[in-house]
Amino acid sequence: MISGRSPIQSTQELHGLSGTRLADISNYYNTACQQFANGVGACDYVWTGYFYDGLWHLTSLLHAYLIEQNHSLSELGTTTSRSDLYEMSLGKDYMGLTGRVRQFNSIEPTTIPPSFGDRDGVQLIRQITGGPGNEFTDLAQRSSSGILWQADVVWSPYDTRLVPCSTGTCALGAAWVPSDRIAQCAAGTVFSVQLGCIACEAGKYASAGMLECEPCGVGTFTNVSGMAACHPCAPGSFNNVLGADGCEDCSQGFFANESESTGCMQCPIGRYAAQRGLATCAECPPGLTTFSRGALDSDACLCQGELYEGQCVVCTGNTRYEAGACIPCSEGLTCNGAGTAVVQNGFFTDTAAPFDVYRCLPIESCPGGLPGTCAGGRIGIPCTQCPAGQAWNTDVCADCTAFSLGGWLLSGIVGVVTIPALYYMMNMKQTAKATTMLATSCALAMTISMLQNVGIVGYISFSWPAELQWMFDLMSLFTLDLQAVSFDCVSSSPVTGYHMTAAMLPCALLWLIVCSFLSKLLPARWQFDSGKLISTLGQFMQVSFTIYSKVALSPMMCYSHPNGKSGMLEHNGIFCFESAEHTPMFIAGVCVLCGMIAFYVLAIYATVIAPKRAAAGDAWFLAATRFLLFRFRTDCWWYGTFMMPRGLLLSLAIVAAGDSPYVQMLIIVSVMLIYMVVQLITWPWKLPALNAFDATISVCLILMMAILGAFAPELDEGTMASLTSAVISIVLFLNGVAWIALQLWFLIFAVLETRLNVMGGSQESVLLALGFFVRYHAAFACEQSVARDSTSFRKKVGLYQCEELCLAFACLS
Repeated sequence: MISGRSPIQSTQELHGLSGTRLADISNYYNTACQQFANGVGACDYVWTGYFYDGLWHLTSLLHAYLIEQNHSLSELGTTTSRSDLYEMSLGKDYMGLTGRVRQFNSIEPTTIPPSFGDRDGVQLIRQITGGPGNEFTDLAQRSSSGILWQADVVWSPYDTRLVPCSTGTCALGAAWVPSDRIAQCAAGTVFSVQLGCIACEAGKYASAGMLECEPCGVGTFTNVSGMAACHPCAPGSFNNVLGADGCEDCSQGFFANESESTGCMQCPIGRYAAQRGLATCAECPPGLTTFSRGALDSDACLCQGELYEGQCVVCTGNTRYEAGACIPCSEGLTCNGAGTAVVQNGFFTDTAAPFDVYRCLPIESCPGGLPGTCAGGRIGIPCTQCPAGQAWNTDVCADCTAFSLGGWLLSGIVGVVTIPALYYMMNMKQTAKATTMLATSCALAMTISMLQNVGIVGYISFSWPAELQWMFDLMSLFTLDLQAVSFDCVSSSPVTGYHMTAAMLPCALLWLIVCSFLSKLLPARWQFDSGKLISTLGQFMQVSFTIYSKVALSPMMCYSHPNGKSGMLEHNGIFCFESAEHTPMFIAGVCVLCGMIAFYVLAIYATVIAPKRAAAGDAWFLAATRFLLFRFRTDCWWYGTFMMPRGLLLSLAIVAAGDSPYVQMLIIVSVMLIYMVVQLITWPWKLPALNAFDATISVCLILMMAILGAFAPELDEGTMASLTSAVISIVLFLNGVAWIALQLWFLIFAVLETRLNVMGGSQESVLLALGFFVRYHAAFACEQSVARDSTSFRKKVGLYQCEELCLAFACLS
């Protein structure tokens, strides 16, 4: 049975809008339709009734809106009119030509949820009673009022049994096929009302009790009828449609290694399929491979490496091919057995020699990838310089400006004026006490020294983060790194830049000496004093000792490249003892180093003879050595000379372990630690605040180095073994010191018991006191005597010096 729209009603009821009897309307339409077009008109008894009702429905709505409610035509089409007409349409309820016309709203029957788009009316029910071309006959009309049966239900076109319904009632339960009758059909068949149990056709199947045959799924098939299940496609075949009656073999170059496949896969590289329907692809002979997927035959198998004198050479792993041999991949390259390699980040190879690897410092200048690739527009080997007319600016080569050259000229002029001015500033009239000028100058000197030390730390070959790299680049200004101040705009030659750096200090000293001769032309109070001149020259040398130790050793600060060459840390493109540029730089460095050593030898000599000259009242000598002695207590007059080679030792750490950054860090920490311990033991500065400031700087530098150890590269096995031995030696040394200390304590207690006195007494053991007892009661008496005099002596001498004098009196007493 099927259900559809009902044709025109032909009853004695009146149409709810036109007032015409429905039968009259139907008869008129039949007569007029048959007469239309000379009797060949096409009549539509289904849709005509809906057109008729729709026209009257619209007419009644417009009549009510325009006539009864007195609206004008101009109001039609507005939002308000559409809403009003819609609400009026929902309220319509009348008998139409197609049955009752109403919308499902508040009028029963309603829908859940409420629906205002479904129209009530008559639905025609028809049944299949005939053959093709005459299949359907009218059975009943269904509306919201119920079903009006017009004929009996026929069992099927092939079964004359009836279900009586024409009387107005119908027992449809008698028309259903009993479930036990369906279950009687065997697997592979289904029940048919007309034919009983029929077999499923090829490509379909049915399990026992199924109501209809189901098509076989993809990857399965049935090639005969009456199958209870489908067969899976065998390996080497497939299908990808429903209801297939067979499987298709995989083409050449393809395979299917599983049953029930829905598609075939291409043979992978190194395999081929020479025929159809294969479950697996054949493998190429050893050393041969295919260079694409889906190879059709063995002819596609070619040498997967390189052909050398007719032989196939295959390189595997991290190796590369060269001249018939497999060569291990060099550090800084990534190889895959081919004749090419990819450059790793932080390394560089030239296009002319793609396997000659250089290590870049900093690593950010070499992004890796293809040979010859540099970051920021750098050029050279390995990415060391900017093109002509450009200078390095933070992270890119930038064009030089007029300010770049003008800044250097201005700096030279400022230096010429500043050098003689510093003579007068550093030799201002001072008393013996520690003044504010002394504190300020000493603190400034400590700060500059600290910045220079941080700059030297930046030369350790660690991979610094961008934030730290920026800081070390800034600190390099205090180590006279000319690249940091765009010296490339003055000269692109690193040799010229180095020679200029090395000559700055000698030129400054020479200019100061020239100024001393020129000062003879000035009034007497402005003329240079020879002793003060020597002190000023010494002060220049002392302040510059750290930085020029680094400058002198720069040509010797070398690190190894993977290709066996050694490059300078500051100028990676200059190879130590190989490049022509290195020789003049090395000679200049040796000259500077000899000058620094000569100065230090003179400083040691002056320190040794200082007590004798001071006792002899040699005022000129004290004035000439003021830069060594004035800042420190009288009992620590030697500390200035002792402190001077610290920068040299820090720079030597970079030279001594150029390829071991971690060892460089350990040496630097050791140097800083030794100097800090000596400073804390001696407390040498005249002002206690300066001692505290110096100690704070040392502690912070050592703490900084401990934290920077986190950025150390991975250590090689040799370095690890050496460090392990060093730790074991330190532990053994500590145990040895503890054992010796215990033995000495027992010796003193057992043998010298009678000589032990009260701790801190004047007769206390020299071993326990680590020195001779100072008779502090004499010092106390001295202080009492000074206190009784007046404050004038303290004002002239100073509190700290007064205490030193009293301590000296105590020692003499």
